[in-house]
Amino acid sequence: MRYYLSIILSVFSLLAIGQEGQFSQYYASGQLFNPAYIGTNPNFSLNSNYKRTGTKGSENFLELMQASVSYPLKRRTSKEYQTGAVGAAFWRESRGFQGLYTAQKILLTGAYTVRLTRISNQNIIFGLQGGIVQSQISDSNFEWGSQFSRYIGFDNALVGESISTEAVFFPTFNFGVVYTTFDNGNYYIRDRSLLLGLSVDYLNEPEIRSNELGLATRNRIFKAFAYSSFKISPRWSLSPTGYALYSDGATQLNAGMYFSTFVSASRAFNAVFLQAGAWYRYNDSVILLAGFKLNEISIGASIDLNTTSFDINEALGNNLPSYEISLTYNLDLSRTPGNVSSPIF
Repeated sequence: MRYYLSIILSVFSLLAIGQEGQFSQYYASGQLFNPAYIGTNPNFSLNSNYKRTGTKGSENFLELMQASVSYPLKRRTSKEYQTGAVGAAFWRESRGFQGLYTAQKILLTGAYTVRLTRISNQNIIFGLQGGIVQSQISDSNFEWGSQFSRYIGFDNALVGESISTEAVFFPTFNFGVVYTTFDNGNYYIRDRSLLLGLSVDYLNEPEIRSNELGLATRNRIFKAFAYSSFKISPRWSLSPTGYALYSDGATQLNAGMYFSTFVSASRAFNAVFLQAGAWYRYNDSVILLAGFKLNEISIGASIDLNTTSFDINEALGNNLPSYEISLTYNLDLSRTPGNVSSPIF
């Protein structure tokens, strides 16, 4: 019994200090990355990510998934320009032996774009996000020794032990701001672009109440990112990037680099855009990524050389590789290629 109580307390402590699984393809999960980020995409967008570490029979098991949709808001005067975007996202996490700890959230996002000047491509985008989070410790997938029959083996009609807790619900509010600038409104002939972003998750620091374990607080998570892209040849571009997180005394630092190229002519009917890169998460992991974009569809894949859940590997002794895939569909509603340069993933 002491073993099971230690599992419950360790998992619940994750809630108290703000630990949360995160995707490695940061830009492919933009609504979770920064609420203002959806304002950089002028297209109707459908996006999903799936990430997994280990097997359900392992204490180091981690499974993440998300699906999101965003719709741009535009205004037309003498020229069409984007005024913001709205979106929605669903996120789910399962962690621990047989997915003992589960969490999921539904988020609604709104972004508003402010043009700094009318003649240059410089914008500041403000994003606000709100939603509901549900977390629970559940043993519904467990098979207890008391449920095994000498005649038929496992019998789910027999009553087993229980370490489950009631589901906990709490609201969350997130805020973000993104600065964007680029040299040419036409994406296909653009040479330089820059994105800078700041955001805060759990701005309201919600209290999490559990009848079994009492009261805890979800700490704020502060995030900052920078991304720059520039041409190194007519078809090749180089994109250094950085990402930092801070929560309750814990800091995570990430540095990355992307290489991108058009396989065919950039203006061809079926232009193929390839991208490969890597991230180094300081004192934690190396992430290798590759992907391609064909017209409206983007697909990315990545591997982490160990787990990547905001320093949680140190607490649980994780060192297993993580695998992630992403799929994005962008429908250009205006057929004007004025979107901000950003990674596939």
